Amino acid sequence: MDRLSASACHMIVSDLDHTMDPSAVTVHPSGVEEILHERIQELKEGYGDKQGKRFQVWVDHVLSTQIGSSTWLVNFNKWEQCGDVRCCCPASGKISANVRKLENYLK
Repeated sequence: MDRLSASACHMIVSDLDHTMDPSAVTVHPSGVEEILHERIQELKEGYGDKQGKRFQVWVDHVLSTQIGSSTWLVNFNKWEQCGDVRCCCPASGKISANVRKLENYLK
């Protein structure tokens, strides 16, 4: 996947905030449940905090399992690198999406 421009990232994060179920939660790798809208707000607030630094985020070993007509359980390894420091943590998420809208993001 190509790197996203700043405006594309902002658009995606804003769209996520407006399309997510208000009761949606995410589970941190530590096991703590967090309200997804609060996590999205943190993304907005942290946008650009690595400006001027080489920072990369990527995922690998993605495994998705359909658990409903438009719902998937997705497990993956999330990697981050800032300068010479690289770290990885396992992550998972339950994704419910309008398949057509999701396909537009993946093009």
